[in-house]
Amino acid sequence: MREGLHMPRMTTEAVEAVLADAGWFRGRDIGDQLPQFLRFVTDRFVEEGHPVEPFRAAQDFVREFGGIRLEIPGTPSAAIGFTPHWIYSESSEDVAELARNLGGKLFPVGYETFDGAMIVIDETGRFFLLHHTGPYFLGTNPHEAVSCLLRGRQQEARDHFV
Repeated sequence: MREGLHMPRMTTEAVEAVLADAGWFRGRDIGDQLPQFLRFVTDRFVEEGHPVEPFRAAQDFVREFGGIRLEIPGTPSAAIGFTPHWIYSESSEDVAELARNLGGKLFPVGYETFDGAMIVIDETGRFFLLHHTGPYFLGTNPHEAVSCLLRGRQQEARDHFV
């Protein structure tokens, strides 16, 4: 996790401006690409023995934000990709463990390039970051998650364990 990015949360307008600069707009829908985006993760996680299913919240997020890439301010440079992704061997095992701890299902919807962290969403639309230092809570909606990823200090996910 990059140090020095602990600035105040971004307003909804500021988050939407950053997203718009990256190609997002209200009503964006990549529906025709959705099966391909989702299959990349579902196929790989089946191979690893920990299948995931693209539940409604995951599908809705990927439909609207899939393929968006945000640059993270600071040095060294890094980016966030909102593309379902498999990051490393045992990714599916780590997702399955966090899902058990949270008491629900998770689906990978993105990644952070600096540390190779994975962004996941739960069925209620909450976002978490699977980082090599542990899992972190990012927010209860896309705007909070983007703000946290670009500027904020992530809260430990264990505060949300069942």
